Amino acid sequence: MIASHQFEIGWLRRLPGCWCALLAIVISLVPITVSRAQQPQSVFDDAEEIDSADAEFYDPEAAQFDSWDPIVEDDSCDSMYCAPHERPRLTPFDWVRHLGFRHSSTHGRHVGRGLPLEGSSWLNRPYHIDWFSGPLLGDDLVDNTVAQDNELFGGLRVGWDIDYFWGLEARFGWANPNVQFIEPQPVADNGSYFISDVDLLYYPWGDSKVRPYMLLGAGMARIDFVNAADMSFNTTLFTMPFGGGIQLRQSPSIAWRFEVLDNLSFGSDGVDTMHNVSFTAGMEFRFGARPSSYWPWRSSRRYW
Repeated sequence: MIASHQFEIGWLRRLPGCWCALLAIVISLVPITVSRAQQPQSVFDDAEEIDSADAEFYDPEAAQFDSWDPIVEDDSCDSMYCAPHERPRLTPFDWVRHLGFRHSSTHGRHVGRGLPLEGSSWLNRPYHIDWFSGPLLGDDLVDNTVAQDNELFGGLRVGWDIDYFWGLEARFGWANPNVQFIEPQPVADNGSYFISDVDLLYYPWGDSKVRPYMLLGAGMARIDFVNAADMSFNTTLFTMPFGGGIQLRQSPSIAWRFEVLDNLSFGSDGVDTMHNVSFTAGMEFRFGARPSSYWPWRSSRRYW
């Protein structure tokens, strides 16, 4: 070590004064830099100098997550801890889907049967008004005492298709069947039968040109007749029509309809429960809610 310093001092004597001084400083710093480079230091080597309150922030394992900890907060909430407007809600159609019925939210527009409509839809004109007519097979007003003859049954209907698979209707129908007195002798007399109800329709094939349906409703039936004892009956009964039919779309505005219903009326006020079965045909006039086409060169255009 002494020999190396004597060698350095000999070289310094041969250089000018300022350069000699600068060279001496550089040579003296080299051994210190090399010694420090051979001993790398870490910010965690002086952990005893870090305040205990801040020690967790300098822990290299503090940024590691457990495998089960989500990095993004879960937005789902339990109904017990959610605000009322944040709780999940079940619509009526959420319940009917569990029963096997279809809805556009799960089955789209149709199921591929009955000539599915392309470029058109029943919902382009969701409202309709129609007439219907057909035979009514009357049941006994009073069992084995007063009967109804078969008679022509007709009426009007208004409706609204609320979905590709569901619709609502209001129906008004009437007939004047002859009343037969079974005992003591069959004598014919005129009766009156008027029915009004609100019905729910289900179209299992959806938006198709040939559209079968099932129907269930509730309403009132007004029945007027005179019995064999010359007693007048003016009775209002609760009625629940059920049955089915088929709709055939002829054009965007016209559709044909064929239907078979059991107009079930629950007995009251001396009148028995009746199953008056109707076989009707009718024509629908469709209207309303034609959406516009937004072509820039023809904004007034509409599609069907």
